[in-house]
Amino acid sequence: MRLIYQLGRLDANMESQKFKIAGDADENYIESELSSLFLKKYFENRKENEMESETKVILLYPVSLPFNTTLLRSTKLDEKLKEEIVNIWGNEDEYLKNPYEFFGNNFPYGKEKDDFIVIHSIGKYPYGKDEEGTKEIRFDTVYGDIVLEIFLDMLKRYLKENNLISEAYIDISSGHNIYISAMLEALRHFATFTNLRHWVDKRKRPKLFITICDPILPGSQNVHQVYREEQRFVVFFESPLKLNDLKKIEKIFFNNDEFKKDVKDVLERFLLTFSAIKNNVPLYLFDANSFIDKSDEVSKMLSNVVEYLHNKITESYRYSPKLDKSICIRIINALGFYLGIIDVMNYSKISPYEPKKGILIKDVKDKVIEMYDKFGLTNNIDILEVELHKLRGLYKKIDPKLIKEKCNNYLEKIKNGKDSKDRMQRNFFAHCGLEEHFVFVAEEKEGTFVRYIEELPELRDTIKEMLLQRI
Repeated sequence: MRLIYQLGRLDANMESQKFKIAGDADENYIESELSSLFLKKYFENRKENEMESETKVILLYPVSLPFNTTLLRSTKLDEKLKEEIVNIWGNEDEYLKNPYEFFGNNFPYGKEKDDFIVIHSIGKYPYGKDEEGTKEIRFDTVYGDIVLEIFLDMLKRYLKENNLISEAYIDISSGHNIYISAMLEALRHFATFTNLRHWVDKRKRPKLFITICDPILPGSQNVHQVYREEQRFVVFFESPLKLNDLKKIEKIFFNNDEFKKDVKDVLERFLLTFSAIKNNVPLYLFDANSFIDKSDEVSKMLSNVVEYLHNKITESYRYSPKLDKSICIRIINALGFYLGIIDVMNYSKISPYEPKKGILIKDVKDKVIEMYDKFGLTNNIDILEVELHKLRGLYKKIDPKLIKEKCNNYLEKIKNGKDSKDRMQRNFFAHCGLEEHFVFVAEEKEGTFVRYIEELPELRDTIKEMLLQRI
C-alpha cells in the first residue's frame, strides 16, 4: 500500500487545477483540487497497466480552519459551508468536542480523499461577523504534540496494515509552515522506526518521498508540475533509549501505574537484550534464565503505547497535553527495534539451550555471526571468533563472593565515569579480569559445550546491572 499525506485547504481558491508529473508532456495532465489527489489518480492510471499498490490519500485539517474571517466574504465558497462556519462561531465549544463531524459531513472539498485527521493548531484566532463584534479563540498546544499526532497516525496505519506499506509520501505543496515542518519531522521519525523495525528483510522498509508542485496562482490555467524526491535515512545499531530514560516514563503515562510498569519492564528487557548483543555477550541470549519477549507480546505493547499516546493528545482540541516528544518517540522506536532484534534472533535460530547441557561452540559461532551480519556488526564478528577460539578445557571455579566483589567494584567505576564506554570488547567482564568465570566449558564426545553463569545465580542481578550500565 502507498500512503500520501497532505494538508487540507479551506480558502476561496479551491478549484480543480491541472497537474502532471515533472518531465511528462503537458497533454498528460490530470485535473484535481490538490496535488495529492492528482498523485492518487496518477498511480491508479498506472495500476491498469502494471502491478501497482493501492494508494490512499490522508488529508490533515488543522482544527483552526473554520476560524478564518475572510471565508464569509468569498463569492466562491459553498453557501452551506458558510452557514456551518457561522454555526461554529456561535458555538465553538460544541465544535471542539468533535471537529471530525464538520470535516466529515459538511466539508465539500477533497471528496476524493480516502481519509482525514484533524490536528491541533497553535495561537490565537480572531473571528466573527463585523456587525456582531470580534471574538477570539486560543489554542494552547505545542509544536511537539503536532509532530507526535502525525507520527502516531502514520504508525497506526502502518501497524494496521501489518507493516506492508511500501511507500509513504509527504506532499508539502500546501502553505502553512508550522504544519509542513511537523509533517517532515514526523516522516523522519517514521523512517527511523521502520528502519529499526526491519533488519532481516530490509525490503520491508518503506520507500519515503517528499512531493511539491509548482506555485498555483488564482485563476491560473497552467499545467502544474509535481516533483518527487526520495528521502533516505540511515540507522545504526544504537539504542534509541538509555537507562535513565526509564525514569522519564513516569511523566508520560500519568496515573496508569499498571500500564507504566508493564512498559518499563518490556523496555528494560529490550535494553538487556540490546546490551548483550552490542557488548558481545552472546550466551546471555541462549541462557534459559534470560527473559526475552515474544514478538506478539511486544507488538501488542507497541500498539497499546501508540493508542494510549494518541488518545492523550486527542482528548481536547483546545489544548494538548504537551508530552515529552523526545521520550515518546524513543519509547516507540525502542519497541520497534526490539521487534527487529527478535526477528533477527528467530532468523538465526537463537533460542534457550537445555539447562545444565549448554550449547555447542560451533552453534554459538554460526548463529551469532549470522545475527551480527544482519546488524552490520563486523567488529563483533572478529572479536567473537578470537574469544571463542580461547574457550578450551574446563575453567576452575572460584568463590562467587570474590566475583561479586570484583563486579561491584567495576560497577562503581562505570557509574563514576572512570571506565570508557567507547571501547569495543567481546564483553565488558574482561575489564575486571572475570570473563572466564562467566562462561563454563565442558568437553563431551559430541563436542565442546558452553553455558552461561548457571552455577552463580546470585550474581544475575549484578550482571544485569552491568549490562544496563554498558549501553
